[in-house]
Amino acid sequence: MRNLIQFLKKFRDFLIFFILQVFVLTLFFNSKDYHRSKMTNTSSSIIGWFVEKKYNIDKHFSLSDANEKLLDANAKLKAQQPESFYLLQGDIYYVNDTLKKEQFQYIPATVINSSSNKRNNYFTLNKGSAQGVEVGMGVISDDGVIGIIADVSHHYSIVMTVLTEKSSTNVKLLKNNEYWFLTWDGLDSDFAQIDDVKRDIPIEIGDDVVTRGGGTQFPEGIPVGTIDEIISKDGEQTMGLNIKLNVNYNAVYHVYVIKNMMKDEQLNLESPYLEDE
Repeated sequence: MRNLIQFLKKFRDFLIFFILQVFVLTLFFNSKDYHRSKMTNTSSSIIGWFVEKKYNIDKHFSLSDANEKLLDANAKLKAQQPESFYLLQGDIYYVNDTLKKEQFQYIPATVINSSSNKRNNYFTLNKGSAQGVEVGMGVISDDGVIGIIADVSHHYSIVMTVLTEKSSTNVKLLKNNEYWFLTWDGLDSDFAQIDDVKRDIPIEIGDDVVTRGGGTQFPEGIPVGTIDEIISKDGEQTMGLNIKLNVNYNAVYHVYVIKNMMKDEQLNLESPYLEDE
C-alpha cells in the first residue's frame, strides 16, 4: 500500500494531465460529428486489418487439410475409371458392374523433395509402407506417368522418374496400339525417346502416346506424351521418335501411387516363362 501511495505521488502530475487529456478529447469527439466519424472509421479500419490477417493465416493452414481431402477424392474417382477394372466376361456390361473386378487402387501422395535436371532424377513422397506403398508400384499425376517406386521406408518412398537412365516404360501409340519402350537420353526433361520403330507404321507429329498396360505398374491408357519429332536415317530399317512429355517434372506436387491388386497372380503365372529373359 505504501508503495502504491509513493507511486501516485511521484506520477501524480502525469496522471492528472492524462486524465484531463482523455476528458477533453472525449468532449471534443462527442461534440463534432465529423471527428467522431473519422475516429470510428479509423478504429474500424484497424480492426478490419487484423481480422483480414487472421483470416489469411487461418486459410493458409487449412489448405493442407483441404488438399488432402481433394487428393483422397480424386484417388477414389480414379479407382472408378474403366481402366482400373478387369473385365471378367466378354463385352457385356450391367448396371451394377458385377462382371468387372477392381484391379487398380490409388494412394494419394505429395512430392516433398525432387530433382529434374540430373542424369538420374528421383522424387521423395510423403507416403510409405505404413500407407501400403511397395517397391515396384507405378506413380502417376493428373497429367500423366511419373515413374516407379524404387525404395520405401515406413513413412516415405522414393520414385525413380521417367527421367532416369534405367527407366523403361511400356507405351503404345493410341491410334493403332503399336507398342514400344520409352527411355530418356538425359538431355532435355521435356522430351523422352522411342527407338526401333518400324518404317511402315503410319505415324504423324502430334500422335498420342499412352501406357500399354499389361505390366503390373500402370493401367492401359495413362497419358505419356505426343510425338514431336520423327528421326529417320537413310539405310536404316527403323526410326526413332522424340516424345514431348505431358508432365512438367519440375512442377510435380500431387501424385498417386498405383496398387495393382492382381500383380502377384500375374507375376506368379509369368515367372516360369520370363525368367530366362
